[in-house]
This record gives sequence, structure tokens and C-alpha cells, in this order.
Amino acid sequence: MSACENVTPAILESSNSLGLKPRVLAAPLSQLKLRPPKEEQVRGEQHSVLQQPASAGKRWRVAAIWRALGKVRAAKKTPHVVHVKVDELFASVEQVLNPNLRGKPVLVGRGVVASASCEAKLHGAKTGTNLVDAVHLCPTAIVVPGQYEHYAEFAERVRHILETYTPAVETASLDDFYLDFSGSARLHAEFEGTLRRLQAEVLGRTGLHVSVGAARSKVVASTASRLERSCGLRIVQPGTEGTFLAPLSVEKLQGVGHAHAVALAEQGITTIGQLRRIPKPVLAAAFGDEIGEQIWECTRGFDRRESSLASASVSRATTIEDGTVDRDLLSGSLEYLSARIGVALRERGKQAGTIGVRVRFVDHSGAQQTARLASPTNDEHELLIAAKELFAEVAAQGVAVRQVGVSAANLAGERREHETFDADARRRKYLNREEHRAPGRRYGWDAVLQGS
Repeated sequence: MSACENVTPAILESSNSLGLKPRVLAAPLSQLKLRPPKEEQVRGEQHSVLQQPASAGKRWRVAAIWRALGKVRAAKKTPHVVHVKVDELFASVEQVLNPNLRGKPVLVGRGVVASASCEAKLHGAKTGTNLVDAVHLCPTAIVVPGQYEHYAEFAERVRHILETYTPAVETASLDDFYLDFSGSARLHAEFEGTLRRLQAEVLGRTGLHVSVGAARSKVVASTASRLERSCGLRIVQPGTEGTFLAPLSVEKLQGVGHAHAVALAEQGITTIGQLRRIPKPVLAAAFGDEIGEQIWECTRGFDRRESSLASASVSRATTIEDGTVDRDLLSGSLEYLSARIGVALRERGKQAGTIGVRVRFVDHSGAQQTARLASPTNDEHELLIAAKELFAEVAAQGVAVRQVGVSAANLAGERREHETFDADARRRKYLNREEHRAPGRRYGWDAVLQGS
């Protein structure tokens, strides 16, 4: 009997004691050429030890764990919150719709400038100023009254493009979007390239420029995107938020308006770094508990707001830079916000039982009001009627409105046609569905209108 045959029973017995299955060899041991490990070679006689099949599996598991840890480390080093801001949405859409306006200064609004193109801003005209003053600053400006239904359509196009990069897209206002890339680990290696490709795709498919900022929180990401406008890209690496924010003007910080900046400048505070040194109680005493705490957190890059992919409500909002008191503009804003909510509800197969209106003023005060609807609906016309009633209650006369938002809550499944006994309601439902399906919808929200 050879040495190999002597050692085989011992190997099988030890394998069974460890819970391993013995290998069944297809040929006799005497015909196998076993290569013993170097450490097992003994002078005068060579003993061969069968390799355990678990060794390769163990190495594979270690490699897999190492790769997983690498992805976790990469995710921690990558800012996962991305803010996308459409540059001068209203004016840019007008230039896209009318090629004759491209490259020329454009002002959108009635009485007050709702949007100014980059060319107009170079002459000092800006959003929120009186239209007469803006034209005085930029005599060559072309003034257009505004086609707000088209602006909403282009904003939806941008949103659909963003959703191809990550499903977690939150609409903050008509031209403001937050993206959450925390669940897209495969993009971490080419994060900057992905964001530049996003900008190029939006420009190629809509003709609009977007500015992008990336950070660990919404407040830092939005500050970065607005700092790099127009068509800029700024990535704030985790751990560098304080260095990034410190030298910036306090007006660059989200939540600090012009009036607050003037009050701070009177005290010699002009940068975010200087503002960060003020204790929280002092800020609360100067600006109120809510705003004081918000400013204190923002100076440190904190943000309690979280992105949410799945929500029990649907909301849309639009921000008017520097505010406006133009009732026609505000009424038009409510109209397309209600239309967008109606479309979003119908796409989800939901109906809203409650509607709310939120208003923020230029002095950073705010008001909101909600009301329960007589019956759940996703009809944009019914939503608009309720929204206008609420807006009349919350909008203070004489105070410029900076942001207006409409929300729908208490969502329930859409009722089937035979469950709706109101003939008029069934008719409007059919009209809304066909209007949304109509090919003309892609040419603007007013391409297809309902008749009387």
C-alpha cells in the first residue's frame, strides 16, 4: 500500500468531522499525480494533502466583502444630494419658442419683471424689479407678457429627464429640483461626468441650461448651484462645507433674504463665516425662533429637510425671485400649479381629499391654509377654484410674494366611472384624460383646451 493510500482514510475522517462532504475521485489514487504544498514536503518521503474546496469560496467571499466595503467608502465620500436649477426658466423658454429672441435681452412680466434673460441681467435688469425701471436699465430689452402654460410644460420635460438618472427626484419649485443619488452606487466613480452628461442632455432635449450643485445637504447643494450660474457645476465634497460657505456673502445662503442681509451688514456681518460665530439664542432673538434656528443650521450646512421618493401628498411650487405683487402673475402661477398637480394625480391614479396653499413673502414671513374638498378629485379645474379661494385668505395685501405652492393630500385611489354618479364629473374626467393623452400636449399646456 502506497503512502497516498495510507493517508486517504485519515483525510476523509477529518473532513467528515468538520462537516465537509468527501470528494469522490473518478480514478484510483494510484493513478493520480498529487502535487504536495511546499510546506508539506518532508525529507525522504512526500505526503500530499488534498486541497479543501472551501478555500476558493473563502477567497471569493473575502473579495466580495472588500468590494462592498469599497462601495460604502465611495458612497460616504460622494455628495449624494444634487440640486438642479433651470437658468432663467421663463425668459429661456421664450427664447426657445421664438428663435428671433435668442441672444437678445428678454424681460418677462406685466408690471413687474418675472424673469430676465442672461443678456438683460448684464445690463442690470433683474427679476422682481419694476418693468419700467428694468427697461430704463436695458433699453434694448424685448418685453413679453409671459406664456406660463409653456413654462410648466418645459419644467415637466426637465423633470422627466432627471428621473432617468435617479428615481428620487423632488420638485421644490417650478425650476428647482433635488435629486438623491444615495441609492445609485454605480455612478459614484463617474459622478462628475454623470452630472455633466445630465446638463448636456437637458440642453439637447429642451434647449434650456441648468446649473447643478452637489453636496451632502440641500442647503449646501442649492447654494453651490446658484453660485455657479449660469450653466455651472459645483461639487462640495463632504467635510468641506464650512470652508466652502465661510467666504460667501450672507445673501448667498438659502433662508437669508435681502432685508436680513441689510440688517446683518449694519452690524458688520457680511460673510457666512462671520454669521456662523453668532450664537443661536442671539439669532433667535433677532429674527424669531424659527428663522433664527434655520439660519444657525444653514450656516453650518445642516438641513432637516429630506428627499422623499414616495410621498403621501403631491405638491408643486414656484419661486419668484425678489417677489411680486402682480395679481395676474400670481393667478397664472396658481393655474399652472393646479394643472400640474392634476396631471400628477391622474398619472398615479389618485384623487385628493385635501388641498393646501402655501405662501412665502419677501420678508421671510409665511402663511398657509388647507381645506377639505367636498369630494375627492384630480380635476385641475376644481383644484384651481379651491386654490384661489385659499390664496385670497393667506395672501397679504401690499406684501410681495416670493413663493407660492399648492399641495394635495389625503390621497385615495381613483374612483371608477360607475362609482361616480355625477354626470358632469364623469364628463370632466373623460375630458381631462383625453386632454392629457392628446399629442398636442407636448407643444404646451394650452395646445388643447376644453370647450364650453
